[in-house]
Amino acid sequence: MEKAFAYICADAEAAPRLLRRYCRKVYELGYVPICPKLSEVQYLQPDNPDEKRDFHSISHQKLGRCRMLVVCGSEISNSMSAEIGAAEKKNIICTTLDGLAKIKEANENSRL
Repeated sequence: MEKAFAYICADAEAAPRLLRRYCRKVYELGYVPICPKLSEVQYLQPDNPDEKRDFHSISHQKLGRCRMLVVCGSEISNSMSAEIGAAEKKNIICTTLDGLAKIKEANENSRL
């Protein structure tokens, strides 16, 4: 069975260790985590204005291919607000890690 893509929405200043933890949790919940803040920084230079623009373009394209956006962290930054707004415009489900866990729990309970 194919798994749905889940876009990881986290603060731009989040440590890679924390981003990997968010991705792991989303994976354990049965989704394919998509985290541009973790992957694209491997080859793009955010200090370069052209590459920063490319980063936003790539992130936006990846978001459009995801079934949901998962808000990770306790506070929402300006960049996260922009990602949430873009997801809402595309009618992409927005939830939190806790919300995603509750969805999985409800699905498992309904199978019993």
